[in-house]
Amino acid sequence: MTSIQFFYNRDFPGNALRSNARQALDRLGMKPEMRETEAAPEQVGAPLPALAIDGEIVVSGVEPSVRELEILFEDHAQEGEEDSACGACGMECGGVNGTEHCPMCGQHGEGGSVAAKIIGFVILLIILFLAVKILS
Repeated sequence: MTSIQFFYNRDFPGNALRSNARQALDRLGMKPEMRETEAAPEQVGAPLPALAIDGEIVVSGVEPSVRELEILFEDHAQEGEEDSACGACGMECGGVNGTEHCPMCGQHGEGGSVAAKIIGFVILLIILFLAVKILS
């Protein structure tokens, strides 16, 4: 989860939604980018107040409790972990062997080891060499 956006207007200020969301994020120790946008319901495509996570409207027309928002934010954070590929070593295993262990670098999302990068580079060179041999 990288960003949260609040949509509101004069008729539906969403003060409780903003307050509860900030409390939930503080309790979870999350620090996403937060934006507030004054908009009409027609612009958002949902009843106001509304809350979007990474551009997707997840709450509209209601103001959930702090606990409900904590659960929502935790679920979105877990979905993001499951959907993202590590990519630290260039292999992009995507957590095939578990989200905590990358088979090449042994690290999840933290720069790959030099050995893993060299192995990846050698494999790439072999593939390129074979492709040139086949095409020539």
